[in-house]
Amino acid sequence: MLYALRKLIAIVFLGGIVWFVYRDLDYLDQPWFMHALGILATIFAVFWLIVPLLVVRLRIRRRLDQNRKRYEEWLAELGPGELQPMAKRVGRVQYEPGETLYFHEKGTLYVPSKAGFDEVSAKGRPGDVAFSDLTGVNRKIQRVHCLFTDRRLVFSGKTLEKSFALSDLHKIKTTPGGLVFTVAGGLRLAFTFQNPLVAADILKRIRSC
Repeated sequence: MLYALRKLIAIVFLGGIVWFVYRDLDYLDQPWFMHALGILATIFAVFWLIVPLLVVRLRIRRRLDQNRKRYEEWLAELGPGELQPMAKRVGRVQYEPGETLYFHEKGTLYVPSKAGFDEVSAKGRPGDVAFSDLTGVNRKIQRVHCLFTDRRLVFSGKTLEKSFALSDLHKIKTTPGGLVFTVAGGLRLAFTFQNPLVAADILKRIRSC
Protein backbone atom coordinates (compact mmCIF):
# COMPACT_ATOMS: atom_id res chain seq x y z
CA MET A 1 0.00 0.00 0.00
CA LEU A 2 2.87 2.36 0.76
CA TYR A 3 4.23 1.84 -2.75
CA ALA A 4 0.87 2.52 -4.40
CA LEU A 5 0.23 5.69 -2.38
CA ARG A 6 3.71 7.05 -3.00
CA LYS A 7 3.40 6.31 -6.69
CA LEU A 8 0.09 8.20 -6.83
CA ILE A 9 1.52 11.19 -4.96
CA ALA A 10 4.57 11.24 -7.23
CA ILE A 11 2.41 11.22 -10.37
CA VAL A 12 0.20 14.06 -9.10
CA PHE A 13 2.98 16.30 -7.77
CA LEU A 14 5.52 15.74 -10.51
CA GLY A 15 2.83 16.20 -13.14
CA GLY A 16 1.85 19.46 -11.46
CA ILE A 17 5.46 20.66 -11.33
CA VAL A 18 5.95 19.87 -15.04
CA TRP A 19 2.75 21.75 -15.87
CA PHE A 20 3.88 24.69 -13.70
CA VAL A 21 7.25 24.90 -15.45
CA TYR A 22 5.86 24.43 -18.98
CA ARG A 23 3.21 27.10 -18.36
CA ASP A 24 5.76 29.74 -17.40
CA LEU A 25 8.89 28.96 -19.41
CA ASP A 26 9.66 32.66 -19.76
CA TYR A 27 10.34 32.90 -16.00
CA LEU A 28 12.89 30.09 -15.74
CA ASP A 29 15.71 32.55 -15.11
CA GLN A 30 13.84 34.44 -12.38
CA PRO A 31 14.86 33.85 -8.73
CA TRP A 32 11.25 33.84 -7.48
CA PHE A 33 10.42 31.11 -9.98
CA MET A 34 13.28 28.94 -8.72
CA HIS A 35 12.13 29.51 -5.14
CA ALA A 36 8.61 28.46 -6.12
CA LEU A 37 9.95 25.24 -7.63
CA GLY A 38 11.96 24.59 -4.46
CA ILE A 39 8.85 25.04 -2.30
CA LEU A 40 6.85 22.69 -4.52
CA ALA A 41 9.61 20.08 -4.34
CA THR A 42 9.71 20.38 -0.53
CA ILE A 43 5.93 19.98 -0.25
CA PHE A 44 6.13 16.95 -2.53
CA ALA A 45 8.86 15.36 -0.38
CA VAL A 46 6.85 15.91 2.82
CA PHE A 47 3.67 14.43 1.32
CA TRP A 48 5.59 11.54 -0.26
CA LEU A 49 7.25 10.57 3.02
CA ILE A 50 4.58 11.26 5.64
CA VAL A 51 1.10 10.90 4.14
CA PRO A 52 1.39 7.22 3.06
CA LEU A 53 2.80 6.24 6.47
CA LEU A 54 -0.02 8.09 8.23
CA VAL A 55 -2.68 6.40 6.09
CA VAL A 56 -1.19 2.96 6.75
CA ARG A 57 -1.00 3.57 10.52
CA LEU A 58 -4.61 4.72 10.65
CA ARG A 59 -5.77 1.67 8.70
CA ILE A 60 -3.76 -0.62 11.01
CA ARG A 61 -5.39 0.96 14.06
CA ARG A 62 -8.85 0.56 12.52
CA ARG A 63 -8.16 -3.07 11.66
CA LEU A 64 -6.93 -3.82 15.18
CA ASP A 65 -10.03 -2.23 16.71
CA GLN A 66 -12.27 -4.33 14.44
CA ASN A 67 -10.37 -7.49 15.35
CA ARG A 68 -10.72 -6.85 19.08
CA LYS A 69 -14.44 -6.14 18.81
CA ARG A 70 -15.15 -9.27 16.77
CA TYR A 71 -12.94 -11.35 19.04
CA GLU A 72 -14.96 -10.28 22.07
CA GLU A 73 -18.16 -11.17 20.21
CA TRP A 74 -16.72 -14.59 19.39
CA LEU A 75 -15.76 -15.19 23.02
CA ALA A 76 -19.29 -14.26 24.10
CA GLU A 77 -20.78 -16.73 21.61
CA LEU A 78 -18.34 -19.47 22.67
CA GLY A 79 -19.23 -19.09 26.32
CA PRO A 80 -17.61 -21.15 29.09
CA GLY A 81 -17.78 -24.40 27.14
CA GLU A 82 -14.86 -26.14 25.48
CA LEU A 83 -13.91 -25.66 21.86
CA GLN A 84 -15.95 -28.02 19.69
CA PRO A 85 -14.48 -29.88 16.68
CA MET A 86 -15.90 -29.29 13.22
CA ALA A 87 -18.56 -31.82 12.25
CA LYS A 88 -17.47 -31.92 8.60
CA ARG A 89 -13.99 -32.28 7.20
CA VAL A 90 -13.04 -29.95 4.36
CA GLY A 91 -10.52 -29.76 1.56
CA ARG A 92 -8.47 -32.50 -0.04
CA VAL A 93 -6.41 -33.12 3.05
CA GLN A 94 -5.43 -36.67 3.89
CA TYR A 95 -6.37 -36.93 7.54
CA GLU A 96 -4.58 -39.27 9.89
CA PRO A 97 -6.63 -41.96 11.70
CA GLY A 98 -8.37 -40.40 14.69
CA GLU A 99 -7.35 -36.86 13.75
CA THR A 100 -9.85 -34.13 14.70
CA LEU A 101 -10.41 -30.90 12.77
CA TYR A 102 -11.11 -27.75 14.81
CA PHE A 103 -10.69 -24.84 12.42
CA HIS A 104 -10.65 -24.08 8.71
CA GLU A 105 -10.26 -20.90 6.71
CA LYS A 106 -9.30 -20.01 3.16
CA GLY A 107 -6.80 -17.26 2.40
CA THR A 108 -3.38 -16.36 1.04
CA LEU A 109 -0.14 -17.96 2.22
CA TYR A 110 3.07 -15.90 2.09
CA VAL A 111 6.40 -17.72 2.08
CA PRO A 112 10.11 -16.86 1.75
CA SER A 113 11.87 -17.44 -1.54
CA LYS A 114 14.08 -20.53 -1.82
CA ALA A 115 12.15 -22.25 0.97
CA GLY A 116 10.78 -25.05 -1.18
CA PHE A 117 7.66 -23.25 -2.40
CA ASP A 118 8.98 -21.50 -5.52
CA GLU A 119 7.31 -23.88 -7.98
CA VAL A 120 3.85 -23.38 -6.47
CA SER A 121 4.11 -19.68 -5.56
CA ALA A 122 4.35 -16.33 -7.32
CA LYS A 123 6.12 -13.09 -6.46
CA GLY A 124 4.15 -11.05 -3.97
CA ARG A 125 4.85 -9.44 -0.64
CA PRO A 126 2.36 -9.12 2.23
CA GLY A 127 0.38 -5.89 2.52
CA ASP A 128 1.67 -3.12 4.75
CA VAL A 129 -1.59 -3.07 6.71
CA ALA A 130 -2.17 -6.82 7.08
CA PHE A 131 1.43 -7.71 7.93
CA SER A 132 3.16 -4.59 9.17
CA ASP A 133 6.94 -4.77 9.55
CA LEU A 134 7.16 -8.30 8.11
CA THR A 135 10.33 -8.83 6.05
CA GLY A 136 11.88 -11.75 4.20
CA VAL A 137 8.54 -13.19 3.10
CA ASN A 138 8.20 -12.29 -0.56
CA ARG A 139 6.20 -14.99 -2.39
CA LYS A 140 2.50 -15.83 -2.21
CA ILE A 141 0.15 -18.73 -2.83
CA GLN A 142 -3.50 -17.78 -3.18
CA ARG A 143 -6.66 -19.77 -2.49
CA VAL A 144 -5.01 -21.90 0.19
CA HIS A 145 -6.94 -23.79 2.87
CA CYS A 146 -5.51 -23.47 6.37
CA LEU A 147 -6.62 -26.12 8.87
CA PHE A 148 -5.99 -26.61 12.58
CA THR A 149 -6.30 -30.17 13.79
CA ASP A 150 -5.47 -31.64 17.15
CA ARG A 151 -2.14 -32.74 15.68
CA ARG A 152 -1.14 -30.48 12.81
CA LEU A 153 -1.17 -27.11 11.10
CA VAL A 154 -2.09 -27.85 7.49
CA PHE A 155 -1.87 -25.75 4.32
CA SER A 156 -3.69 -27.25 1.36
CA GLY A 157 -4.25 -25.90 -2.14
CA LYS A 158 -4.54 -26.93 -5.75
CA THR A 159 -0.80 -27.45 -6.01
CA LEU A 160 0.14 -27.40 -2.33
CA GLU A 161 -0.01 -29.88 0.50
CA LYS A 162 2.12 -28.95 3.50
CA SER A 163 1.65 -29.73 7.17
CA PHE A 164 3.55 -29.12 10.40
CA ALA A 165 3.16 -30.93 13.69
CA LEU A 166 1.89 -28.63 16.42
CA SER A 167 5.02 -29.43 18.40
CA ASP A 168 7.06 -27.91 15.55
CA LEU A 169 5.37 -24.51 15.91
CA HIS A 170 7.97 -22.49 17.79
CA LYS A 171 6.32 -19.06 17.59
CA ILE A 172 3.00 -17.57 16.53
CA LYS A 173 2.74 -13.82 15.97
CA THR A 174 -0.56 -12.01 15.53
CA THR A 175 -0.69 -9.19 12.97
CA PRO A 176 -3.60 -6.94 11.90
CA GLY A 177 -4.42 -9.22 8.96
CA GLY A 178 -3.15 -12.67 9.84
CA LEU A 179 -0.70 -14.86 11.70
CA VAL A 180 3.01 -15.39 11.21
CA PHE A 181 4.13 -18.93 12.04
CA THR A 182 7.74 -19.78 12.86
CA VAL A 183 8.25 -23.50 12.52
CA ALA A 184 11.14 -25.88 13.09
CA GLY A 185 14.26 -24.73 11.29
CA GLY A 186 13.33 -21.05 11.59
CA LEU A 187 11.00 -21.05 8.56
CA ARG A 188 8.45 -18.23 8.70
CA LEU A 189 5.06 -18.48 7.01
CA ALA A 190 2.34 -15.80 6.99
CA PHE A 191 -1.33 -16.53 6.40
CA THR A 192 -4.28 -14.16 6.12
CA PHE A 193 -7.22 -14.67 8.50
CA GLN A 194 -10.54 -12.85 8.78
CA ASN A 195 -9.80 -12.38 12.47
CA PRO A 196 -6.27 -13.31 13.56
CA LEU A 197 -7.19 -13.05 17.25
CA VAL A 198 -9.82 -15.76 16.90
CA ALA A 199 -7.48 -18.01 14.90
CA ALA A 200 -4.66 -17.56 17.42
CA ASP A 201 -6.98 -18.28 20.35
CA ILE A 202 -8.29 -21.48 18.74
CA LEU A 203 -4.78 -22.68 18.02
CA LYS A 204 -3.71 -21.89 21.58
CA ARG A 205 -6.65 -23.87 22.97
CA ILE A 206 -5.86 -26.86 20.74
CA ARG A 207 -2.19 -26.89 21.75
CA SER A 208 -3.05 -26.72 25.45
CA CYS A 209 -5.30 -29.79 25.32
